Amino acid sequence: MSEENNNRWDEIVDVVVVGSGGGALTAALRATDGGASVLVVEKDEYIGGTTAVSGGDMWIPNNHHVADKDSREDAIAYIHRLSDGRESDPSLVEVYVDTAPEAILYLEEHTGYRSEPHIMLDDYYSVIGDRIPGVRPFPRSLSPKAYPAAAELGEELANKINRGPWVPPAEVSFAEQRRGDVSPEELEKRQREGWRAKGGGLIAPLLKALVDQGIEVRTESPAVELVKDGSAVVGVVVDGPQGKTRIGARKGVVLACGGFEWNADMVKAYIGYEVKPMTPWANTGDGHLMAMEIGAKMGSMSTFFSYGVVYEPWETGRDGNPLPQMIMGFGPGSIIVNQQGERFMHGGYTYNDFSHPFNTFDQRDPGFPNKPPAWIIFGAAHFEQGIMGSKPGIELNLTGPNGEEPPEWVAVAGSITELAEKIGIDPETLSQTVNRYNELAEKGEDLDWGDPQQTHALTGPDVVDIKPIVGPTFGAIQQWPGTIGTNGGCRVDADGRVLGNRVPIIDGLYAAGNTSASILGATYPGGGGCIGPSVTMGYRAGRHVAAQPNRDIGA
Repeated sequence: MSEENNNRWDEIVDVVVVGSGGGALTAALRATDGGASVLVVEKDEYIGGTTAVSGGDMWIPNNHHVADKDSREDAIAYIHRLSDGRESDPSLVEVYVDTAPEAILYLEEHTGYRSEPHIMLDDYYSVIGDRIPGVRPFPRSLSPKAYPAAAELGEELANKINRGPWVPPAEVSFAEQRRGDVSPEELEKRQREGWRAKGGGLIAPLLKALVDQGIEVRTESPAVELVKDGSAVVGVVVDGPQGKTRIGARKGVVLACGGFEWNADMVKAYIGYEVKPMTPWANTGDGHLMAMEIGAKMGSMSTFFSYGVVYEPWETGRDGNPLPQMIMGFGPGSIIVNQQGERFMHGGYTYNDFSHPFNTFDQRDPGFPNKPPAWIIFGAAHFEQGIMGSKPGIELNLTGPNGEEPPEWVAVAGSITELAEKIGIDPETLSQTVNRYNELAEKGEDLDWGDPQQTHALTGPDVVDIKPIVGPTFGAIQQWPGTIGTNGGCRVDADGRVLGNRVPIIDGLYAAGNTSASILGATYPGGGGCIGPSVTMGYRAGRHVAAQPNRDIGA
């Protein structure tokens, strides 16, 4: 439970920011520029939270790169159409659309962060045309330009910025990557000199701006309790390397410490089925639990930012376990089936929609037939090109690449019937499913999943994306629903202040990022649909908390 203030502090500042992702560091910087003394505490040994391991994109409608062809009204209509009014507070959509361009310009004027449009990444639902009002067939998503992190921060501090394996190379911006601007020699030079792009290209310049103003980002220091004075939050208890310390906050505390996807109990309670996280291990819902303990209103707790996950042995995480790969099926020549052997999804839709079918209730045979894991079924073509497309040259046959038994993560068989038996699926059902798919593939029409010209959010509207599954050899790999973060949490007002169940607003408590209920609801309108709102609301929270009078919280 939260502590009551006993007027004894180990340390006092104006503002404590919990977390070090994009929303957290933006809040810290904006509060600092507003004249507040600020301390940032981070649970992980690395800095940057989920933002640092991500692509770093921000979905910013009407931003300064596209303002001449975008509009406030269209952006609002687009979000409301996708969210269907299920946001915790629909009025915050207008707050976001109006503030986001301002927040980005603030970062560009006050830090070394520089943005550029993520070329070839239009609004995700633009592939189905103007049936969605306000959608744009151009990128509203902004990517960070590459940043010389080691030169600006020093090698030691730059190396403390987290990085993930999912959007390599970490030193090249998305736009450069799309254009092919960076030669192997330039990439090697940037790697040697400690450059960062993508998520690190956002975190590094924000961290530099804070360091230049003397703001400490204290790692390995999880906040474990909120300290109250009556119903107001006046500080936090931090459990760092030297033990627990009480840190007072004269103006307020900002919770921006990620989601709860690594907390299995919370995932089971709120989401209801297992999802595999592709985020830092520290996202265990600490901010949610602390806020709930003092009566915070919560929203959107059953939703998450989705992606497909496949495990394979080439990469391991810091804990030594297999690392989840961001894969949604194997594309043409493969299908995804449930544990009954029935096709129940198409892998080519937007990644945020990918996991929804796993939680579908079947009225005909009451239950959840699509519960994870599912199976990707594929044929000889994928073996020949090297399965797991990121690892070309890997060829498997019935006895493995060098005559040994196939590895445990892939089932290999000479027929669909044999394959079904190996993975515990009814052979007749799987054979019927594959035969049905192959008949459609031969005609170039995937009638079971709609118009083939409108099925793939990444390849575009004019691509027929279907090929038959032909063997021998046939293979199967488990397909899991994954998450790049939960998007439910504390309900907030327009300035990021946390709403209470017993009081309208919990004085002194703010939330942003995945610790708050996403102001866009469960929608993901384009690349950066979580970091954009996180940074924007962090900006608003930091500005508001800095403007508050200092409270008398003791010494």
